[in-house]
Amino acid sequence: MRMPRRLDWKIGRLCATIGLAGLIGLTAPRAHAAGGLSISNPEGAAVRALVIGIDDYQHVRKLKGAVADATDIVASLKSMGVADVVELANAQADRASVLREISALVERTGSNDLIFLSIAGHGTQEPERVKGSEPDGMENVFLLPGFETTPTGSVERILGSEFNHFIRQFELRGAKVIFVADTCHGGGMVRDIDPRAAEMSFRQVPRYTLLVDELKPVSDSNDPKSELDLDRTAFLAAVDRYTKAPEVRIPGVDGLRGALSYAVARAVEGSADINHDGKVTLKELFSNVRQVVYQLSDQRQNIVTISSPAQTPDTEIAFGLTRGVVLIQGPAARAASGPAGTAAPVEAQAPPPAVTAKASTVPTLAAAPTKDLPIGETPPLRLTSPIRLAALDGKTNYFASVTTKDIPVQAVQPTDNPDLIWDPVSHDVIAWGDVVAYGMDVAGLSTVVDRTAAIRELKRMAVRSPQMMRIWPDDRQQKAGQTVEVDLSDVASRAVLLFNVSGDGTIQMLYPVGSDPALARSTSLRLPLRVGEPFGAEQIVAVTSQQRMVDLETALIQLNRRRASGQMIKSLERYLPADARIASIGFFSAP
Repeated sequence: MRMPRRLDWKIGRLCATIGLAGLIGLTAPRAHAAGGLSISNPEGAAVRALVIGIDDYQHVRKLKGAVADATDIVASLKSMGVADVVELANAQADRASVLREISALVERTGSNDLIFLSIAGHGTQEPERVKGSEPDGMENVFLLPGFETTPTGSVERILGSEFNHFIRQFELRGAKVIFVADTCHGGGMVRDIDPRAAEMSFRQVPRYTLLVDELKPVSDSNDPKSELDLDRTAFLAAVDRYTKAPEVRIPGVDGLRGALSYAVARAVEGSADINHDGKVTLKELFSNVRQVVYQLSDQRQNIVTISSPAQTPDTEIAFGLTRGVVLIQGPAARAASGPAGTAAPVEAQAPPPAVTAKASTVPTLAAAPTKDLPIGETPPLRLTSPIRLAALDGKTNYFASVTTKDIPVQAVQPTDNPDLIWDPVSHDVIAWGDVVAYGMDVAGLSTVVDRTAAIRELKRMAVRSPQMMRIWPDDRQQKAGQTVEVDLSDVASRAVLLFNVSGDGTIQMLYPVGSDPALARSTSLRLPLRVGEPFGAEQIVAVTSQQRMVDLETALIQLNRRRASGQMIKSLERYLPADARIASIGFFSAP
């Protein structure tokens, strides 16, 4: 390997390495039911679902997006041809109703049916009732709208063991189950929330003590001791037992949502069919959903997936997709819809071993100033929702001179769910609990606003067509001089473009540079980066395709070291190939 090189004033690139991660799958065009797809059961039996969403808690903090999650999953299932779908929202999801509906669903279930169970709402943990059933002695609990720590209110919850009881009943009838838990039970975070940020919503309440517990759990002798004692069930949980699950902003969707539910709904619509063979394996389902959640949450969420020991995720079919009428799309529509997601290794915990590849040496560019790119004759972006900008002290007169190239700006109060909060004392800009840019005066806010709109669009593109990418070692704030590693998987013989969008909207080309090969030579490409100032938000973006993207590569090189986030989006819209996969993941640095 040649001497390390420094690509820019912002992130120092150390070298490129090629790893030996296993090949996961191929891309497939994304299709919706309107395009002729419907979900099917590979066993030839029925598909049935019970979907629960709770925002309106009476005695604990309310949530904001769980009912929308349930509605989204229900709409996706119905649009894909599933007729037996029951939805319980808010007050409908009291304990008596949940037990009644799930019992009725058991009675309707026949051999080889596929059962979707989904719940979005608050969770917590209690000491386990079945000794040895949980590794830490704590059982997951799902809270219902009327829960409180009184004798009467104690009844309004469902234990994890009770869900396992009913799942066993489905299995005894010969059915397979997919259980989605868009809630959380632990209370920790790797990356702290900046205290100046708008209040974030998490799907977890603190642990409590019940002096009188009137809950009489549903159980019998057939109950499994844990999820691993089930035979035909797949679990997807929003986070692990020790981490909070945030409600997130989804590009193009009003309000807050659960990233897991959103990803599952898109997977059901066909995006998880990576090799376009009409069969979604558990591995494809887990991988697609994991990557979408990871991207939408800016690394705050790493979902947990568990399959029964008897199931082999590589070959076990979660559900099938039956194609009817196929819509013929023009080039613009194909570019907009893009391919379905690529897969991530199931429960990948560490980067794969790597073999070092040659990296060319380029001059140090630390002294080169960044520039604003002239807009020229380029048409404006098709972005209509304004960026909501607030000052920490509530004054709006700061922003009278803030004008942007591509997106309207709306001055709001810090309590009005702003996209950006500007601190008039430190001049820091905060978004969703993280500092996007440090020491940014009013004159520079327009580029941060443009960047916020561009990241919104990048995330929307990446959800439709995700490229597997991880950033190591974790999601904590990175410090000056530390190394982070970008790891792309399933890129063998694919063209790779990798670039960064910094907090002020500056584009930085990362790959290919110099003598870097345009096509990846193995299944994994790993790129170590050294963190430098200015600090704040970084958005690492990867675009891959089966052929070299000459026009897009040229456009990005022309934008290198320029505050040009809007032009970057326009270049993607113009030159993105139909088979492109996109990854867009944020990480954050601090002094």
